[in-house]
Amino acid sequence: MTGLTNDQARTLLSEAFANLLDPNESVETLSRYFSAACVQEVDGERMDYAQFLDHARGIKRSIRWARVTFEALIVEGSTVADIHVVESERTDGARMKLKVIAFNTVDQGKIVRVDELTRLIQG
Repeated sequence: MTGLTNDQARTLLSEAFANLLDPNESVETLSRYFSAACVQEVDGERMDYAQFLDHARGIKRSIRWARVTFEALIVEGSTVADIHVVESERTDGARMKLKVIAFNTVDQGKIVRVDELTRLIQG
């Protein structure tokens, strides 16, 4: 696994979130940012890549818009640790705000592992 610079890590995560949170973007294009072998542990729940794509479809169907703001980002080799806030509006008009602490492992320019904890701030 190769190391990343902070700028490379921020670009990768920013572009991955922009794709994930764009209701008009196909979930298949997430393969630009996530390895097909990617495993995610989100609040203790494990998702393989197929489950993640199903989850992404649900997100895209349920939101009008969403944005991510990074509060902190640290890179150590192939691990990217970040704290980010996700704000969104669902198609029913309800708003939600989450704060997320995430550890991402990157290999060959793609995310291969995500381990995150989320906290609902609003919604």
